[in-house]
Amino acid sequence: MTTKERVARATREILEAEGAEAVSMRRVAAVVGIPPSALYRHYPSREALLSEVCDAAFDEVAGAWRVSPRRHNPEDDLLAAADAMIDFALARPRLYSYMFTERRDRARRFPDDFIDGQSPTLNVVVADLEDGMSRGVFRRDDPWATAFTVAAQLHGLIALYLGGRIAMAEPTFRDLCHDCLRRLLHGIRS
Repeated sequence: MTTKERVARATREILEAEGAEAVSMRRVAAVVGIPPSALYRHYPSREALLSEVCDAAFDEVAGAWRVSPRRHNPEDDLLAAADAMIDFALARPRLYSYMFTERRDRARRFPDDFIDGQSPTLNVVVADLEDGMSRGVFRRDDPWATAFTVAAQLHGLIALYLGGRIAMAEPTFRDLCHDCLRRLLHGIRS
């Protein structure tokens, strides 16, 4: 493993265990066993280091979605993607929060960065929605705005759960997420 890879791994471990506020260049250097000045050969700043770790985590989540078995129904594919996101959030709540809810200077911004295809996770949701739209399962609409709506619903539920605002066991929470997403996908108009 290269020094750069060791630095990224140590950063992610600190981030997952204690949150972004615990990550400092000095602390990461101490964990890796190198002088702090050596970190700057690989990462010009703490923000650049956290950004790279975050990007790798986004790619990891999206990669897991892409290799998961496809179902015969696009709605089921979206629910499976939601399950993968829930699994990630519950297993790594501090990393999840940093990735999706904490303010980051280098974070992708909706709509431009997303429509340009820069979001590994939302790209998967868009692909599932476009598949459903082309097959007549979902009505035709702007896939990016629809994907953002679906993702915002799920991220809101996860944030409430991680914040202790939803008091239920994990399997019941997962059922709630599925129910809310189905309600969104089916619409609430009579």
